[in-house]
Amino acid sequence: MAKPIRATPTLRGEEAERFVREMVKRENSTISTIDKILYANVNKNRKYFESFLN
Repeated sequence: MAKPIRATPTLRGEEAERFVREMVKRENSTISTIDKILYANVNKNRKYFESFLN
């Protein structure tokens, strides 16, 4: 039998500020070369991925 899911903890104070700083840093970072290659391959083979979604 599955266990119940616990509530997500609330961040406060320095923890919350650090979390926001890290999120902003991640959102503003450049895309890595590996991610660019992966994105290009997915776009090139899009027809194979779309068949799974329909």
